[in-house]
Amino acid sequence: MRFEYDLLIVAASPLALDIAYRCAALGRIGLVIPAADAQWQWQWQRWWLSQFPPQRLDTQQWQHFQAHLSHGQRRYALRVLELVGVDVITGAGEFVWQPRCHFQVGGDRLYAQGYFLLDAPAAMDAQDMDALSRIELACWHHWSGKALHPDAQGLPLVATEDAWFNDRLHAALSGLGLGVPLLGRRKAPDPTPLNLHRLQRDAQGWLRINSQGRTSHPQVYACGGWQRGYHLPSLTYFEAFAIARQILQRKPMPLDYYRQPWWIALPVPIARVGWNARQAQQRLREPVQLWEIQQFSSEGQSLGQVVINRQGQLLGATLMGQDAIAGSRIFGQCLGQNAVAAITYAGWEFDCQRQRSPKAQPSANCGKGLASPDP
Repeated sequence: MRFEYDLLIVAASPLALDIAYRCAALGRIGLVIPAADAQWQWQWQRWWLSQFPPQRLDTQQWQHFQAHLSHGQRRYALRVLELVGVDVITGAGEFVWQPRCHFQVGGDRLYAQGYFLLDAPAAMDAQDMDALSRIELACWHHWSGKALHPDAQGLPLVATEDAWFNDRLHAALSGLGLGVPLLGRRKAPDPTPLNLHRLQRDAQGWLRINSQGRTSHPQVYACGGWQRGYHLPSLTYFEAFAIARQILQRKPMPLDYYRQPWWIALPVPIARVGWNARQAQQRLREPVQLWEIQQFSSEGQSLGQVVINRQGQLLGATLMGQDAIAGSRIFGQCLGQNAVAAITYAGWEFDCQRQRSPKAQPSANCGKGLASPDP
């Protein structure tokens, strides 16, 4: 049979359920999802873990998280999606490019104004899994009390662009007793199952995606695991929601990552918003300052590093601790504003001299000599 949609989402992540649910009022949406399997269930855990990270490593907090997970699965059940107007198709399919581009699932031909590849399917094999996914998987086992598979030992630390992030992620995982050797790299997904060979890819096999999320085919968009770089649920969700709306509203807009925070929901969460030092120097062509900050709360001490330009404006923040996720959202609203005022407004304080007093303030030379780019 033949079906016509305004937007057809080919999903490899439960993030698509929320995107389809929220965008249903903007047009007719078709949603192709795989049959439930271990990978799909793990993606559920990973997404919800990024939204509701347990505050402590204990049974009570883990049960609280499981209650959030069950609520989410009920909210985005297939019957609920159908009631809001989303046409859900379960199964595997592939693109057919001639004579007119469409997505074929069995005997059904699915046509749309725009096709959206929301995240790439990932193998559960420990050797091929995204490094950050493996780290989160290890923490999930740590929370649930389950033993890790022998092949998952020796978790790789993902190769990121800033040493500050690597050092603190390594420290957080080492504190859990998880071995984290350097370095791991994520592999490009296989285009064969979806017949994506027609789309342009780079030398390593990643899809070429422009600033609006569009591939080399004018009707096909992609995000998440189809592109190189960070592969985190919070970033993928931001990309997916923005791309879906621009397809349905027919208003192409570049994706703006500058104010979009991302985070990893580890037992000691790590979060980032804005630019790091290397990114800021590449864009501004001038030295920047790095200031250490901290926050004290009932959950303990949180640490951070902010990037500031010559005019004293906040360019970015990388945070670690129980207040990291909430702090990254607040700092995101203050990017481009006075850094001292932003840090004070967010409830953090300067720690340039490693002072632990809650009243510590930056000295006149705070941040000087720390402007060298990340290696």
